[in-house]
Amino acid sequence: MSNATLPFADLEQVYERLATTLDELPAAEESHFLAQLALALAHRVPDVDQVMAAIEEAREGAFAE
Repeated sequence: MSNATLPFADLEQVYERLATTLDELPAAEESHFLAQLALALAHRVPDVDQVMAAIEEAREGAFAE
């Protein structure tokens, strides 16, 4: 299992692109876009346990607010 992570500067770039893209979408399409993005990213991860852990991490973050 790989523990490689994206460098912080790259993560900021991703955040900016994601925020811009979400701002451009109609509100009703945001969930659909995010689901498509999650599946596209999950397809690039060769370990289902890492994908499931990421889903749980995001879930916990969503319920923590």
